Amino acid sequence: LGSAWVYEACGNSSTRQYPLPTSRTTRLVTKTMSTTHLVVLLGVLLLAGASSSQPTSGDQATLLAIKTQWGNPMQLASWDPISNADHCDWTGVVCGGDDGRAVIGISLPNLNITGKVPESVCDLPSLAHLDLSYNNLTSGFPGVPLYACFHLRFLDLSNNYFHGVLPDDISRLSPALEHLNLSGNHFQGMVPTAVAGLSALRSLVLDTNQFTGAYPAAEISKLTGLEQLTLASNPFTPAPAPLEFAKLTNLSYLWMSDMNMTGEIPKAYSSLVNLQLIAMTDNKLAGQIPAWIWQHPKLEFLYLLNNGLTGKLPRKVTSVNLIEIDVSSNNLTGEIPEDFGNLKNLSLLFMYANQLTATIPASIAMLPNLRDIRLFENKLSGEIPRELRKHSPLGILEVCNNNLSGPLPESLCANGKLYDLVVFDNSLSGELPENLGDCVLLNNIMLYNNCFSGEFPAKIWSLPKLTTVMIQNNGFTGTLPDKIVTD
Repeated sequence: LGSAWVYEACGNSSTRQYPLPTSRTTRLVTKTMSTTHLVVLLGVLLLAGASSSQPTSGDQATLLAIKTQWGNPMQLASWDPISNADHCDWTGVVCGGDDGRAVIGISLPNLNITGKVPESVCDLPSLAHLDLSYNNLTSGFPGVPLYACFHLRFLDLSNNYFHGVLPDDISRLSPALEHLNLSGNHFQGMVPTAVAGLSALRSLVLDTNQFTGAYPAAEISKLTGLEQLTLASNPFTPAPAPLEFAKLTNLSYLWMSDMNMTGEIPKAYSSLVNLQLIAMTDNKLAGQIPAWIWQHPKLEFLYLLNNGLTGKLPRKVTSVNLIEIDVSSNNLTGEIPEDFGNLKNLSLLFMYANQLTATIPASIAMLPNLRDIRLFENKLSGEIPRELRKHSPLGILEVCNNNLSGPLPESLCANGKLYDLVVFDNSLSGELPENLGDCVLLNNIMLYNNCFSGEFPAKIWSLPKLTTVMIQNNGFTGTLPDKIVTD
C-alpha cells in the first residue's frame, strides 16, 4: 500500500514515520500486508505453473518487444539474449508451466521505469502476475493492454502516475484476478460499480488517489472473498461507514482513513471476525468505540486517531492479540483500562490528546513488548509506574502535559533502549535516576516545567546520540560542563 503515517511527538519535538498512507513515499507497510502479499504471489505463481500448457517459444521475443516499447531502459540490461540466452534468468522474470519455460510473472517494482504499460505485455499467454509498482509510468488506466491478459491473477500498478477515471468496463480484466492494487496514483472520478464484476478478488487496494463522489459500497460488498480492502485517502462525499461492508466476513485488513466518513463505527462490523487491522483515522467519526473492538479475538492493529470519538474505554478488554493501539486526538474520557496489562503482544500505545484521567495503570509497566508509549495531553495524575521499562524494550516515553507527580522510575534505562524521554509540563519531582546517564541511545530529553531537584547527571552530557536537552524551570543544581562532546 504506499503507506506512511506521520505522528508528531509531544511539543512538536520530532516527527516520526509510522504504519499507513502517503502517495509516492517509501512505504511502511504493516507486516500483515507484506506477508499476505507474499503468500498471494506464491499462490498465484504456483497455480499458474500448475495449469499452464501454453506454447512458450515466443515469450522471449515478447519480452524483448516490451523492453523496446519502454525505450530499452538500462534497468533491463539483463534482458539480452546475446549475453544471457535464458530469459527465465532475466531481471524480474518468473517462469513456470509444464516445461518451466513459460513466463508466468513479471515483477519490476522500484526501477524508475517510464512510459506506459506496453501493449505487448499480454502477448505472454501464461502471464499470471504483473507488478509494476513504484515506477514512473503514466497514462490513463491501461485497459487495452491488460484486458487481453486472460490468466492474470495479480496486478499491482501502485505508486505511479496513472490518471483519469477508471473505465466502466474494468470488469473486463481477467476473471481470475485476485489482487488489484491501484493505490498511490492520480485516478479521479467515481469508483465504477463494474468493480463488482471482478468476483474472484481477494484484495482491492484503491487508497491514495483522487476518487470523488460516493463509492459503490453495495457493489463492493458483493465481493465476499475480499480479505483486504483499502479506500483511504480519497476525497469521497461525506457519508457514514457503509453497513454493507459487514457482509465482507473474510476481511482481515480494512483501511478507511481520510475519506470523509461520518457517524459512528458500525456495531454491525462485529461480524468481521477475521479482522487483523482496522484503520479509520482522520475522519469525522463520533460516538463511542464499539465494545466489539475491545473484544475482537484476532485484531492486531487498531488505528482510530484524529476523529471525534467520545466516551469511556471499557474496563474489560479481551482483544489479547493487539500489537498497536492508536486512539489519539479524540475526546475520550475516563481511565486507561487496567486490562491493557493483559495485552502481552502490545508494542505501541498511543492515546495522546484526549481527556483521560486517573493514573497510568501499573499493569502497563509489566508488558514485555512495549516499546513506544505516548499519553501526552491528557489529565492523567499520580506517579509514572515504577516498573516501567524494567520488563520491556521501551524506547519512547512521552507523557507531557498531564498532572503527573512523583519521581521518574529508576528502571527507565534497564534495557538500554530508551532514546526519547518527554515528560515536560507535569509536577514530577525528586532527583533524576543516576543511571539515566547510562541510556546510550538517548537523544531527546525534555523535562522542563516540573519540580525536579538535585544535580543533573553529568554523564548525560556525554551521551553519543544526544541532540535535545530541555530542562528549564526545575530545581536542578550543580554546574554545566565546559564542553559537550557527542557524535
